[in-house]
Parts: sequence; C-alpha cells; structure tokens
Amino acid sequence: MLTGSVHSDVTVLKEIAEAERSISYVGVRLKIFGSRTLEEVVIHKSLKDSYRKVLPTVGGESTLSTAQDSQEERDTDDRNRDRRRRDRGFRWERQRSQFSTKEMELIAQNYKIERRPWGEKIAGHQADLLIIRPKYPSRPTKHIYFARKNSVILRVEDFDSAGVRRNMFVYTRIGFDTNAVEARFKSILTEITRAPGRGLPEITIAEAQKVLTRKLIKPQYLPSGFQLQSLHKHQYRGSHPIQLKYTDGMLDFNLYETIDTGQNREGRNRGGEVIKIGDTSVRKYRRGPTYAFNWSSSGIHFFLSSPLPASEMVKIVESIIDPKTKQK
Repeated sequence: MLTGSVHSDVTVLKEIAEAERSISYVGVRLKIFGSRTLEEVVIHKSLKDSYRKVLPTVGGESTLSTAQDSQEERDTDDRNRDRRRRDRGFRWERQRSQFSTKEMELIAQNYKIERRPWGEKIAGHQADLLIIRPKYPSRPTKHIYFARKNSVILRVEDFDSAGVRRNMFVYTRIGFDTNAVEARFKSILTEITRAPGRGLPEITIAEAQKVLTRKLIKPQYLPSGFQLQSLHKHQYRGSHPIQLKYTDGMLDFNLYETIDTGQNREGRNRGGEVIKIGDTSVRKYRRGPTYAFNWSSSGIHFFLSSPLPASEMVKIVESIIDPKTKQK
C-alpha cells in the first residue's frame, strides 16, 4: 500500500543514476518478462564493470503473466528466448546503465516524475518508489523501487501505454560490502574476459554515409519529445545496416538503412500486409506490442520498428518517403 503525498522529484532520478556510478553491490534477482521467470546473479563493481548471468535454475510459467498477452505470442517469445539462452550457455554478460545522461534529460522533459514512500522492505532494505509517467499519450510508465539509504535500484516494473506490465525485475538478495564485491568480481575474471558488450560502438554521420555511399536519410517527422540518440553500424548477411536510434528517454524507435541490392528485399517481403504510401509499397508487420515497416526507396532499404502506435509510425515512414509531407 502506498502512503504519503506525491511530489515531483527529478533530483531523485539523478540520485539513482549517481548510485549506479558510485555504489558497488552483488545480488540475485528475479527477472520476469511475459510468461517467463529467470533468476540472475548480478555483480556491479562500477558502470564499466557490471555483469549479469542467468542461473541454470530457470523458472517456468510466471504467476505475474497478464491475460492481455495472447498465448500464441507468449509461446513464440518463450521459444525464441529459450533458444537464445541455450546459445549463450548462461555466460556472463555486460549490463547497461538504466539511464544515460541524455536519457535522463529527455525523461525530465517528456515524463512526470513522482516519489512516494513505500511501506515494505525489498531484499531486507527499506525502499521508496519513483513513478515515471508520460506527458504524451501512448507512452510507457516505469516504477522504480530504490533503497532509501543509498538509492540503489531494488525493483523495476515496466508498463506499456495500456497499463499492462510487460516486464520487471526484483532483487531477492543484495549486499553492498565492497570487500565482498571485489572478491566476487575477482573470482569471475577469467569468465568475463570473453563476455560480449551490451551494444555496438557509436559511429558518426560521416562514417554512416561512407558505409551507405550516399547521404544519410533522416525522418522529417518525429513524435513529440523524440531525439536522435545514436548511430551504429551492424553486420547482417554480408551487408552493413546503419541503425538510427531515436528516444524520448523511455521509449525508442529504430530506423535501419541498408544499400538496396534487391536481395535484401526478398527475405523480408514475407508476411504482414502491404500498404501504399504515395507510389511506394510498404510492408507492415506486428510482433506483439511492436510494429515494423520495411520498404525501399532512393537506393536504400529501410526497416523501422517500435512499440509506438502504428499511426505515428506511418507518419515517420511518410516523412522519409516524401520529406515535403506536412504532418500534424
């Protein structure tokens, strides 16, 4: 039960981010997404040295799964996750920070931030609750439960725009003894030397244009509050898609641009429905809460994906196909 008054508190978010930078810990947490429950061990020495590993005692159906999720979507997602998990072999993986500096700035602009006292302990620690609610429609909500004494995150719940909880994690055990963290970190050094990074390095616009051999095409329409966050170069079946990642601080959309060889269209022109935008045929898909669109124009093959509403995504596509299109 929540108690106490609600007040806006952007500074708490900064304190939580500072705790990630300055406080080390080791813990075990439950991670729930869809109908699956995993148990992970986390060793957080610093932002640079923060690792997680799925424990082999994997849970089955989660009692927190929602009726709104279709069984078919859950089964497909579960099979995909199980396959990826087997491929990883329960190895150590780097974990990224909850919020980058730019993301925090955008959250402060696009979301309402409220702190509430929480009357229960989490993993033996007195906790408070930070609620991040959107200022714009069709955006997500996040609940962050953090330790009152040091602002370390103990539990996170992510809700979609309809209020459906999509995923969460909660620590069942966590300790802040620096000597214990250092000893635990040293014990896994030989395992984490081969641990992959959590993301690709960023590239510049000039580097992206060199890969595409032409000018990078950006959407002329952006949903309220969104900004370009980063550019990345991928490798996929002999090609090098350029990823443009846009965010409002909590919600992302990703645009991938690849040189159109004709071959990269064949594998993607399956399923979904075809819509017409001007003279361009655009294929539209839906995978759970995520919409995706792919099409080719101006010698580039585009792929756009996001949990944004389809109507907003269509406006983004229109602004790329016809930059002169006026959006309202």
